[in-house]
Amino acid sequence: MSKVLLVSDNEKQNEIITETLLHCGVSTIVSVDEENIFSCVENGLVDLVIVDAQAGTIDAPILCKKLKAFLHTENLLLVLLVEAEKTGYDVMKLSNAQVLKPVDEKILSATVLANLKMKKSLDILSKNNSELAKSLYQLDVLYNTSTQLAGSLDKQKLVNIMIDGLEKSLSFSLSSTLIFNGEKDIDLIINSLYGISTRLEHSLKLRAILSYRALFDKKEIPFEINVEDIKVIKNIKHPLEEYDLNILKFDNLFAPINVGEKFFGLIEVFRENEFTQEDTTCFQTLSRQVSLPLENASLYEEIKDTNTKLEKLERLKSEFTSIVSHELRTPLTAIKNSLDILLSGKTGEITAAMDKFLNLAKRNVTRLSGIINDLLDLTKVEAGKMDFRFEKGDINSPVEFVKNTFENLAKEKKIELKLDAQKDIAQTYFDSQRIEQVVTNLVSNAVKFTNENGKIILKTETIPLEKVDKSKIFDMQNPVFYENYIKVSVSDSGIGIAPEDITKVFDKFQQIENSLNRKNGGTGLGLPIAKQLIEAHKGFIWVESEPNVGTTFSFIIPILSEKEFFTIELDKDIQKVKNASKPLLLVCIEEEKEAELPLIDEIKSEKISIIRKTTNTKEVFYEENGKKGLLISIPEGDKFARNFIEKKIETHLEQNATADKKYDIVYSTALAPEEGENAEELLAAVRKNLTKYRPLELESGTHGLCGSATSSE
Repeated sequence: MSKVLLVSDNEKQNEIITETLLHCGVSTIVSVDEENIFSCVENGLVDLVIVDAQAGTIDAPILCKKLKAFLHTENLLLVLLVEAEKTGYDVMKLSNAQVLKPVDEKILSATVLANLKMKKSLDILSKNNSELAKSLYQLDVLYNTSTQLAGSLDKQKLVNIMIDGLEKSLSFSLSSTLIFNGEKDIDLIINSLYGISTRLEHSLKLRAILSYRALFDKKEIPFEINVEDIKVIKNIKHPLEEYDLNILKFDNLFAPINVGEKFFGLIEVFRENEFTQEDTTCFQTLSRQVSLPLENASLYEEIKDTNTKLEKLERLKSEFTSIVSHELRTPLTAIKNSLDILLSGKTGEITAAMDKFLNLAKRNVTRLSGIINDLLDLTKVEAGKMDFRFEKGDINSPVEFVKNTFENLAKEKKIELKLDAQKDIAQTYFDSQRIEQVVTNLVSNAVKFTNENGKIILKTETIPLEKVDKSKIFDMQNPVFYENYIKVSVSDSGIGIAPEDITKVFDKFQQIENSLNRKNGGTGLGLPIAKQLIEAHKGFIWVESEPNVGTTFSFIIPILSEKEFFTIELDKDIQKVKNASKPLLLVCIEEEKEAELPLIDEIKSEKISIIRKTTNTKEVFYEENGKKGLLISIPEGDKFARNFIEKKIETHLEQNATADKKYDIVYSTALAPEEGENAEELLAAVRKNLTKYRPLELESGTHGLCGSATSSE
């Protein structure tokens, strides 16, 4: 039954209103005491308030204002009993409806019932709005939580994100989350609004264990656990107050947490207010939502552990190979020297039979030494410890040397060995010894697998990038290409390679099965080493072959400008300082080609010393886009070195510029790995800084930099 509060001191009128409303199924509370009036309203005892505007014991206008301020928030409606001549318009504006006195029973009934109906509609609307707002908030929390879950691969962080999402969406009093990190690594994470008593903590442990066992009813339990196995992690918001066992009587929600098909843990939340169906759905969604990220985190951990083990095995293999190779090399050297002494005849006369077997032993010692050297080279290349000495030169020199070295061997096998070298071939940066090693391996294989009366052709030429058949370059991740290359090829008319074996030739310890190959033997390391050496030159190597027709091995290395070579070396230096946990300073200066005061030319001619050069310092002078430039890389150059160099440049600019002549330069510095973890990133950082600095401007009669330009060297 609806209830109406009647504020009136007219007893006769009150009786009429009470009886009239009772016939409509509405009960009435009559009062003119302000304290009692607001007590009824605040405690929700009434649905509608009727105020007699002419009640003598109260100030109706003031009461209506107070009621209106409160009723507006509670969806309560106010009906005013008025006498038209005696009631002001301002008072009537405060009410939802007015009934003229003397009261007409039908009008009163209709007005009250209409307002009660409106009150009911407002309550429903308010409730729906409240539920909608709550649903929207929970959806927003779910979305934000999902985004956060997708951005982490840390299991502990994922669990904390889930709990935080549940706290925001459900406003729980306490959550208890049991997490299995391992058989003997079990956490109980308790997030609570208030502190928890010792017996509540113990009870939560027992409750978690019982819930865990209940999940595996009639199934095998993954781990047997007891209270002592559980480590408690508590996150308390307000520790001054404390929960006890009574919180276990609160409404609660429970859900398991699974990672794929594996059990990971469980969660239970408690709240004094009952959970709604929407709360339950939100809880279940979040507890399931964390499953996939946890599975990804588990896979990531497995991959990470596997990679660590593989890296350790690879390192142990390399160390083992290196140690064994070095240990074998020492006795082999002694054996070879002993054989040389014996064959020289210094220890006595050598018979024909002795000479035969001693030479056989010497050949095998030489062969074994070659195998050991291959193993050592491969180990060094893979570990990034191979020493390179890049110098600008003509690639025809090492190629011609290899051709001359194999000339006699080719004649013995009646093989024609020819060199087709491009005259005036472009010079570039390469390690002559390593290129010689690669060509030696290719020519050696060609001689080995070419029958008598065959032909081998060595060829060198310059080619642009568009003439490089990229389809033949495989097993390369994110290759970098340059505009022009030097190409070296070794073609033979030998036994060839089957199409299905083409992709295997550069694999370690791989030998293409055929009788001739078996007869000649080998480690299968020559071509993998050659591939690694060419890639260290930023080049590519490939093979083209047809069985019983012949094979062509080709490699290309880029024709590098001084700046491009500097960039390659810079990348290597950055990786070295990163591994040593040290910095590297890159300095860049640019000026107009026809500058009035040519700072870069003076640095190049060493008239000006910007830095103290060491063996590790590298620099390059270049010209591009009508500007001259200077790049200097300083391994182990730190922030102190940066400030020192910048100050040195500024001082020089201030002291040497005049009113008639001025420096027109931009300059900046960048530190690796702080501002760039590779050459590309570091050069981008230094270029970005360059765009911020303006050419030096001189004020009349003064010298110096205008503004706050930062310099680098």
